[in-house]
Amino acid sequence: MKYTCLIVDDEPPARKLLSDYVSRMPELSLASVCTNGAEAVDFLAEKSVDILLLDIRMPLLTGIDLLNELDEKPLTILITAYEEYALKGYELDVIDYLMKPVSFERFKIAIHKATEYLSFQVKPEQIGERADYFFIKTDTRIVKFLFADVQVIEAQREYIKIITPTRKVMSLMSLSSVADALPGEFVRIHRSFIINMRHIEEVQSNEVLIGKEIYPISRNYREDFFRRLDKMRI
Repeated sequence: MKYTCLIVDDEPPARKLLSDYVSRMPELSLASVCTNGAEAVDFLAEKSVDILLLDIRMPLLTGIDLLNELDEKPLTILITAYEEYALKGYELDVIDYLMKPVSFERFKIAIHKATEYLSFQVKPEQIGERADYFFIKTDTRIVKFLFADVQVIEAQREYIKIITPTRKVMSLMSLSSVADALPGEFVRIHRSFIINMRHIEEVQSNEVLIGKEIYPISRNYREDFFRRLDKMRI
């Protein structure tokens, strides 16, 4: 399957480099190249893309301004020469953040994260027929998991760790990229943990016991977690 992408950058050398990188990725199809944010807004009003390769610092309309204008945002990889924008970029829940000059190896990692997320997503028309399993790609294998077996999904820098009673598997994905595709028994309790409520053995104050491990419930996710827990009590 090919994923469409849009390049938005005001610098001709950067546009040329990114276009070349896209052409070297068989899973990508270049939808268009825009020289500024306003041009990109017009393009996205007419067509949708899967991945947005977006420069931040541009005249008139910055990349961040562009994202704030879009009602439906493509999966976004921010690209900039200015490190101070990194935190702001992640507040917008982008899939990755690349520093110029971007190497092809680092570009491939970002695209891999994006396509993994896109392949993991469940389309609205599929919700009524959701499979009871999913696949995760590791460095050398594609591993099948039953949703019911998964106890915890843990964030570890650019990776996630999927934990079941019998194994732990790492994959190059972000925690936020899988959260929306998980069924209802999964709940986020911390910036680093999503748990399967079916595997909870005890809840003690701000901690959850699953198997032999204790996981913290952070303040930001506490209210939602206990609301979900109350619905399961008798």
